[in-house]
Amino acid sequence: MKKSIVALGILFGTTGIIFAQEKDSISNNKTKDIEEVVVIAYGSQKKGEVTGAVGKVNAASFKDRPIARVDQALTGQIAGVKTRSTTGKPGEPLEVRVRGTASISANNSPVYVVDGIVVDDIANISPDDVQSIDVLKDAASTAMYGSRGSNGVVIVTTKRGTSGKPSFSFSQYYGVQTIEKKLDIMTSSEWIDFATEAINKRWVALAPGNLASDSYAKRAQYFNLANATDYNLANINFMIDPRWGTNQVANIDWQDAFYRPAAIQNYQLAVRGGGKGVKYAISGAYFDQEGLAINTGFNRFNLSAAVDVNLTDKLKAGISLRPSYSKSYGATVDGKDNNAHKMLSMVPVAEVNAGLYTNFWKNLRYRWAGSTQSPIGLMENTTNDTNEFRLLSSLYVSYDILKGLNFKLSGGATNNFNINTGYNPTFDLITNIPGQVSTASRRTINYNRYLGEALLSYKKSFGSHELDAIAGYSAENYRTTSQYNRNRGFPNDDLKTFNFTQSGSVLNSEYTASEWMLVSMFGRVNYNYKGKYMASASIRRDGSSRFGWNNLWGTFAAFGGGWKIDKEEFLQNQNWLSNLKLRYSWGENGNNSIGEYRAFGTLAGGNYSFGGALSNGLIPNTIENPDLTWEKTRSSDFGFELGLFKRIDFTADYYIKNTNDLLLQEPIPSVTGYTTMWRNVGSVRNTGLELDLNTKNLVGAFTWNTSANIAFNNNKVTKLGNNNKPIPSGYDNLTNIIQVGEELNSFYLYEAIGVLSTADINNASVAKTVGAIAGDVKYKDANGDGKIDEKDRHIIGGPTPDYYWGLTNTFSYKNFDLSVFFQGQKGGYSYALLGRAIDRTSMGTTNNVMGNWANRWRSDENPGDGKTPRLDGTTGGLLDTRWLYDATYIQLKNVTLGYNFDQDLVSKLKISNLRLYVSLENVWRKDHYYGGYNPESVQSDGTDYGAYPNAKVYMMGINFNF
Repeated sequence: MKKSIVALGILFGTTGIIFAQEKDSISNNKTKDIEEVVVIAYGSQKKGEVTGAVGKVNAASFKDRPIARVDQALTGQIAGVKTRSTTGKPGEPLEVRVRGTASISANNSPVYVVDGIVVDDIANISPDDVQSIDVLKDAASTAMYGSRGSNGVVIVTTKRGTSGKPSFSFSQYYGVQTIEKKLDIMTSSEWIDFATEAINKRWVALAPGNLASDSYAKRAQYFNLANATDYNLANINFMIDPRWGTNQVANIDWQDAFYRPAAIQNYQLAVRGGGKGVKYAISGAYFDQEGLAINTGFNRFNLSAAVDVNLTDKLKAGISLRPSYSKSYGATVDGKDNNAHKMLSMVPVAEVNAGLYTNFWKNLRYRWAGSTQSPIGLMENTTNDTNEFRLLSSLYVSYDILKGLNFKLSGGATNNFNINTGYNPTFDLITNIPGQVSTASRRTINYNRYLGEALLSYKKSFGSHELDAIAGYSAENYRTTSQYNRNRGFPNDDLKTFNFTQSGSVLNSEYTASEWMLVSMFGRVNYNYKGKYMASASIRRDGSSRFGWNNLWGTFAAFGGGWKIDKEEFLQNQNWLSNLKLRYSWGENGNNSIGEYRAFGTLAGGNYSFGGALSNGLIPNTIENPDLTWEKTRSSDFGFELGLFKRIDFTADYYIKNTNDLLLQEPIPSVTGYTTMWRNVGSVRNTGLELDLNTKNLVGAFTWNTSANIAFNNNKVTKLGNNNKPIPSGYDNLTNIIQVGEELNSFYLYEAIGVLSTADINNASVAKTVGAIAGDVKYKDANGDGKIDEKDRHIIGGPTPDYYWGLTNTFSYKNFDLSVFFQGQKGGYSYALLGRAIDRTSMGTTNNVMGNWANRWRSDENPGDGKTPRLDGTTGGLLDTRWLYDATYIQLKNVTLGYNFDQDLVSKLKISNLRLYVSLENVWRKDHYYGGYNPESVQSDGTDYGAYPNAKVYMMGINFNF
């Protein structure tokens, strides 16, 4: 039979996908596909019957990747679901956003549901135990979760037992991690040139006749130094170390010493099976990840047991237990003034006998360096261990009252016990003895969450009609207690154990407890006529103890409709069309995630004077607001689905998402006796377009499948309190602003446009800061008043990308398979506070600085790169756009090559499904981010103060059953 080729070119971002198919093979395809099932709130539906926007990730897409947490599996997989690795610290969660950021002060993270039980996070779920992840994105899908659904719902379904004899599975991988990239900071030779210029400038300006060429001895004589060769006596402001550039001093690359190749490994053993009326699944896993930073890491032990029992034909019951124990260790790396910041600012020169341990223990600091102690010594000798035990447990009893009518009781509990212990020895043994200024701390946190639900469900088919209805009630209780103690001064540093009785003084001693409840009633009806017309409606009423007495309750409703056009008679017998569907949904959700007691007046410790003496007491601390109520998000979704030739599936969603009654800690007049008050003020709008495409490009012996998604989001503040008065935000409230008509946390900065020349200084028409000199930063005169001051700060973009995308191509030939996964984003900005911390003018020379200072302005004749100012300029205190970076990036996230052994071979080994693979994670990245390790490593306002870098991972794994 003559074959014809049909070619379809699809342009997706910058990637072209060529789709080729054999036309005749499709027209003759009589295979009836099994329709995919997606998990929704309190149930499941065939994908074709869903009226809302639901995304799905199957375990097959991440089973061969070195991921520590389930949320990492969402990266780049679902349009409208944005994940961000805000830190590369082992064991830390990703930031997950579904359809943009909607709240200013309340939580913006989605709610997580594991096997029907709402949990706070999924830290104790092993990725190997996951069957699938479904993400509910629109209000019609999430409204059944009411107060917790405004930011989306992530539903994790784990693997359950199966009928038949026990089936064992084993999986293991081992890999090596390396740092994704090093920061460009000055080398020892560049820093020596930098310091030499600064010192010579000061020396020449000190007295008439001083020359930059004057020797160390002459300068020592000027300062009457008794011993010119004792470099610890040198006046570092005016004297240059004559040993620079020789082997008489140690030249150090601190990043190479601070970061290391690190191991990552995982092992899991599971058994699943069942007999008559009983199914079970039991698994155990061990995960261990060394951190890139020395003496840091994370490990976790997981157990999972799930049993489902058919007690009678009508009565079923089940129980799940998921205990886990984890430990993270190591001194704090990321953040302001923490060890990465210290390490990067360390002068790359030290005394030979001290080396990496300069200014540590009994080693004097290098005279030309700052007072920071060796970050290597701090990392190796600081204790900061967090041990956490988690238990996620659930049970259910289900009874079929009548055919189609079921009653189910279920309960769940989350119990966490967290202990953090810290010990900082006496690092300075020149002026102290061991233990003298040592500090020890201990923090314990007990968190307990209990959930009970009753659910009545009804399913009925009559003729061409299908009805699915549920009604339910749930109650939740949350309680947290915390105790913290920190003491100082111990007999020695030999025993790093917290002991009240041994310490010299108590620095902190506190105990806190909090509790809140949520009570809910809910119902939903799904209707389907002939598989062509679908409708759904739901309502939920929540009562939260977090709100004021006048507004404890909130009611949230939603509805949706769908039309399967391909089921109409006029499109029957069309082999080229496998799906054509339109859908629309509208709904409202609430948000109550603001912490406890925000609506109530609280008390704090204070002192009163009685009879001339101070007495301990309590004073009002916050002002109450009995009208504080739910933050509400109303959204509409317009969906379009298209399937062609049973080889192409395309989905498009456009949404409008309005969040009103924003929960905000708003400034109030101080005459009230308070400075802020929690109120419902303001509105935010998110609108966006989401596109998903899945294609089977080639079928047969060689297969090629493509999965691609892209999401556009526009974020805008539409209303604020106090007559729409803008609210400063960001670092010290100086980098960002929340303003009507603009994106949340827009960057509000001075705009740097170059470097001032001598001609600019002498030109009165060039706007300048007060006292500016040649070589200072040149700023845009935004308001045109001829001078640079606070009024010239203006909005320059925001942290939200224009769009973000993911692209996966999978290939297979015989026993080999290959997966290549790209992801990235376009637009948005990151503000590198870390970069600014080591990149400002007039910082002096006792710290290292960014590498761009090698191309600094030196004179009108030697202006450098035209962006980096003089080293002794006057504008170091301003926050400007020199540290604002385009957050666009493209990343080859994962490449996996696998081989599945023939069954004839593996059966001789008494095993089955033997698979070997190699996987590379975070393989390559192209970005514009110079001031930090990773453009994703930013806070919600888009600022980065030195996040833990991400790792490239090179690993090999094996899976088999027996």
